[in-house]
Amino acid sequence: MSVERYLPAARNVAQAIPGILAQRGLNPFISRFVLTETQQGHAWLFVVLEVGPLQHPEDYATSDVLEYLSSALHGLPVVISDSYGLRYAMLLSPSLLQGAN
Repeated sequence: MSVERYLPAARNVAQAIPGILAQRGLNPFISRFVLTETQQGHAWLFVVLEVGPLQHPEDYATSDVLEYLSSALHGLPVVISDSYGLRYAMLLSPSLLQGAN
C-alpha cells in the first residue's frame, strides 16, 4: 500500500487544524505534520504541537477538544499523546473499528 493516496486528506486536515483549534481559543505552534502508514495499511496523520507551560498544555488534551476536532474533521478518529511532547493523531484510513464488526 502507498501512503501517497492519503496525501489529499492529510493536506485538508493540516490546513484545517489551526483554525479548528483557534475556534477553541487554542493557538499552538505546529512544528510538523507526519503522515505514516502501518503494516496493516492504516494511515495516520500526526500533528506535532509545541505548547509551552504558560499555554496550559492540559487544555489541548481534554475530551471536549478531542471530540470537537473529530466532529470538525467529519468524524475522523482523533487521539492524543503527550508522552514525548504533545501530538494529535488522526486516522485517515477507514476506521479500525469497521473491521471489528
